[in-house]
Amino acid sequence: MSSSVPETAAPSAAGTGSTPSDVADGAAMYTRKALRKYDAILHVNTRWVWRCHHDEILRRYQAAVGAKHLEIGVGSGECPDRARFPVAEPDLTLLDLNPYTLEFASERLARYAPRAVRADALQPLERAGVPAGVFDSVAVNLVLHCVPGDLHAKRAVLENAAAAARSGGTVVGSTVLAAGVPRTPYARRRMRKLNERGIFHNSADSLSDLAKVLGGTFADFDLDVRGCMALFTATTA
Repeated sequence: MSSSVPETAAPSAAGTGSTPSDVADGAAMYTRKALRKYDAILHVNTRWVWRCHHDEILRRYQAAVGAKHLEIGVGSGECPDRARFPVAEPDLTLLDLNPYTLEFASERLARYAPRAVRADALQPLERAGVPAGVFDSVAVNLVLHCVPGDLHAKRAVLENAAAAARSGGTVVGSTVLAAGVPRTPYARRRMRKLNERGIFHNSADSLSDLAKVLGGTFADFDLDVRGCMALFTATTA
């Protein structure tokens, strides 16, 4: 089902240690003007600041993506745009709090007639009409470091992704970490500024906490470090 106007669920951040304003303000950074430059800026940052080539993210994404796919935190829609789905007409759902990213990504992926859902990934996705236990794959790429709270609070995003996936389904993601990973002096400065501006919320995010959260949420997971980024693939029970 396609939708030019995203279906909407009320934003909320209850129980996360953040406020609805924190969540909405972070999402609002991504205007249509910013999204037109998003891919180029992202590729520079991932490769030269966070020290992870963007193709590493895409390769892991490609290995995980299924015929019925949920994209949480859609950005510009680059990963699903560049991916090769296992079927010619995948069943694609895009979920984000920001209407601009949903509109931009929906236009970019119009050939798949995606369903666009505006909702807070910290809240149960069924409230927004996203069915549980049906998706072959769910992506949460470059999402967690933008979500307010520590990784134990952000676990709700991963739990919601796991709930949306079918039994034995795959959740794939990546995030920038502040501890337990190598960071160059420039990466430290850049990360601090992004946290001060409210674009990032990852000053307390560590590799050990991410591993604990993944282990407590999924039946199995694989976690790699590239620079100060963590790339993971997890399987639901």
